[in-house]
Amino acid sequence: MLYLSSYIFALLLYWLSLFNLNDKYISVKRLSVALALICHALLIYYDVLLRSFNFDFSNALLVVSIITVFFYLIFNIKMHHKGLEKIIIIPTILILIFHSIFSHEHTIRNDDSIYYLLHIGIAILGYGLLTYSAFFSIFIMFLEKNLHRKKLSSFFSSENSLLGMEKFLFFILGFGFILLTITIFTGVFFSNEIFRQPFIFNHKTFFGITSWLFYAYVLYQRFFNGLRGKKALHYSLTAFILLLLSYFGSKFVIEYLLS
Repeated sequence: MLYLSSYIFALLLYWLSLFNLNDKYISVKRLSVALALICHALLIYYDVLLRSFNFDFSNALLVVSIITVFFYLIFNIKMHHKGLEKIIIIPTILILIFHSIFSHEHTIRNDDSIYYLLHIGIAILGYGLLTYSAFFSIFIMFLEKNLHRKKLSSFFSSENSLLGMEKFLFFILGFGFILLTITIFTGVFFSNEIFRQPFIFNHKTFFGITSWLFYAYVLYQRFFNGLRGKKALHYSLTAFILLLLSYFGSKFVIEYLLS
């Protein structure tokens, strides 16, 4: 009963947070997201932790999505970006709906390994931060499009300058890149300690390293050559797509197409 209530309230509260409200009611929207996060966390507790660390494709999406929404809530306290919630919350609602239909058992046997738990924890934080950066990149692209058309949008707006938002984007990209670096480095060089098996170079590793190289290239171009604008946003989104293929693409193929 508690599980079903958490699921329904998570969907309902996320949905309510999508409504456009006057600035004086913005705290109501934030409270709605915060309460939805609590319900979301209860779902993860029941489906991931209580089921012998069931980390299947659906649960992995569930966990990364809550981290992404959490970053949105924290980062948006001082920076009011109107419309960003739609880019982040709508996919989260779709993930919750997908979860109720396609979740299945895929238990990880390494749940007693502190090395594995540290590795997966850092990976989840990194994926969540880089997912937020991808959504934020899309948000900036919408704002730039409206600016070039000299059109005021009722869906997307911000009190911050595009230059300031770009600076913040690369700030979180930098932190996400550090977490991704730790994840890949430990996965490659400490595979026996973490996964209890030798390192294997496969398509997951290929896409992971390729996405890391793309992020490294984007950050290098930004800090040494002043990369900005559409090219920077497109490069960061390309790196994110490769990251999705690396982890979630591999899990989807293994659990749904090959099982």
